Amino acid sequence: MIDISNLKIRQDIDRVHLLQWGHFSIISLAFVIEGFLNIKIFWTLFSLIGLMIFYKLYFKTLSDLYYSFWTFTFATGTFILYKLYHIVMTQSELQLFYLYLIAGVILSIESYILLSPIYYPRVSWWEYDFRYRDDSKVEFLFEDKRCEARLTDLRRNAGCLAAFKDINVGEKVKIFASNGVKDFRFQVEIMSRRRYSLGRPASHGVKFIFDDEYTESEYEEFHNYWSNEKVFKKKTRYRKQGSNA
Repeated sequence: MIDISNLKIRQDIDRVHLLQWGHFSIISLAFVIEGFLNIKIFWTLFSLIGLMIFYKLYFKTLSDLYYSFWTFTFATGTFILYKLYHIVMTQSELQLFYLYLIAGVILSIESYILLSPIYYPRVSWWEYDFRYRDDSKVEFLFEDKRCEARLTDLRRNAGCLAAFKDINVGEKVKIFASNGVKDFRFQVEIMSRRRYSLGRPASHGVKFIFDDEYTESEYEEFHNYWSNEKVFKKKTRYRKQGSNA
């Protein structure tokens, strides 16, 4: 279950849906043109039916922000690259090259927008040893009380706050973090809330707010620490696995 009731994120989701319709329409048009060029009417109808079934499921993954969305995106991107490669190598159906190229550009823009902790946070549930998880222990201020949480993702001035408290979308909270030497304080806005299952914390997609009090340089400093820790944990885990072997 995911809550994206905030108006700002709703507008972004509407734009993403428009982009989805864009590459669907262009690929459909390319199928039709290819069918008329090769005089394969029945094969074209069969291909269009298959494409519509594929995109119906594709739209479902986008509407509910399922992680399987990226499986469909990878399949679509691979198909577009194949068509572009085939057209260039065979020098046939050159009319379709720009259609598939535009569809690929639209798909890339859509993927870039959604590659954010706000929509699809990276949460390593499979790693039960917190020493090697890609997250950091933080605290946040909620109803005038400090609550513990995990910062499980940090990218593009956004992050994912995993907490057992359900914070309303659109609410602004303060996060307290540390790199072991320096304490950091950030203000974030809750942009989305995702609940995986009972017994697990809710994942809150947050956007960092920068002003005179909360500067972007502080975020950059903590982000560098986060990235270095992530690399260190990965190396330590592989080193331990190698020694056990």
